[in-house]
Amino acid sequence: MKRSKGNTNSYLPQQIANFLWAYATNGQVDEHLFSSLVPSVKDNLDKYNAQDLSNIAWAYSVANVDAPSLFNNDFINSCLKKEDDFIPEALTQLHQWQLWQDEIKAGVNLPSSLKKKCYEVFVSQEVKPSKTQDDVVSILSSMGLQPQEEVLLKSGYRIDAVVEVNGKQIAVEVDGPSHFIGRELTGSTILKHRQVATRDGLLVVSVLYWEWNKLKKNSEKKQQYLRSTLGL
Repeated sequence: MKRSKGNTNSYLPQQIANFLWAYATNGQVDEHLFSSLVPSVKDNLDKYNAQDLSNIAWAYSVANVDAPSLFNNDFINSCLKKEDDFIPEALTQLHQWQLWQDEIKAGVNLPSSLKKKCYEVFVSQEVKPSKTQDDVVSILSSMGLQPQEEVLLKSGYRIDAVVEVNGKQIAVEVDGPSHFIGRELTGSTILKHRQVATRDGLLVVSVLYWEWNKLKKNSEKKQQYLRSTLGL
């Protein structure tokens, strides 16, 4: 990141926002790094545009690094000043940030009108089940588990399938290539799994695409794989 001229202790505001977003997107969680940047982010709140603000909020949500000196009424007011500039993607990020604030019981809330707007955009995202997801659901059905597909949860997240095992609801996520960088989960997927567990109270199990693909068309092995994954 480039440093601002004349101040060797501060980074250019947008560089900070982009850096935090990139780090979180890659699923890299460094508590010390995120904590160390809080003062710089706080000091530059008035210099961030709407996308910067939502990127910062989302990044800290992924990292799960509490920053009460940053996320307070000043941050809320900065968001309100840019409210008309938030694009749908940014509104979904703010919804996830609000879920995180509730998750850590921070007591910080977006105004009800903005919170409602964020939620409505979040739940209206287009759903496109993959062929792998359809295959997993088909196998779950053949096992007599009666999966519910594309379940909308109270948090606003949609789950690929929900099944009941030993009296407990389990969220089954079919995680394809877009959910990984290499073999590591992306920040978006890490955040979803964590918030479904903490906000919706569901155990989340992941069907890894490369493991599923190895089973090819062997239905018996696929059933065995799901039994193991679900703890049956």
